[in-house]
Amino acid sequence: MEFAATIWNKAPAMTAAMKSQAITVPQLSPAEMADIVAYLYSVRYFGSGGSIPNGYTVATRKGCFTCHALRGEHGKRASDLAKAKGLDSPAAVLAMLWNHAVVTPPSVGGQKAEWPLFTSQEMADLIAMLQSLGQKATPKAN
Repeated sequence: MEFAATIWNKAPAMTAAMKSQAITVPQLSPAEMADIVAYLYSVRYFGSGGSIPNGYTVATRKGCFTCHALRGEHGKRASDLAKAKGLDSPAAVLAMLWNHAVVTPPSVGGQKAEWPLFTSQEMADLIAMLQSLGQKATPKAN
């Protein structure tokens, strides 16, 4: 989860650096991310799993539900997270997060929102929650 948190937290700096060098930010497929994840797994980079209920708390605190619907709420500008497909592997979730990292956080009251930062445990919890959405019953946040 350190990898996912690092990708997310560094995204604004990475995209700015790439833009200043006229480099296009690559869109990574789950297969490409799987190769990266396999390497990182082989060097024991990854930590422990996350908590689904804590994932809901993290998503709420970090503002994910400001843009994303969860099970059909109307008036959201981004996709319904419950309808997300292909999040059954860590590599797929990491690819989704990487590809999402080019999205600018929404403005609140005309001011640019700060990019939310995640600890590795918060990212583990968020990923556990996202992966649970494809299952039949999903626990609610505490």
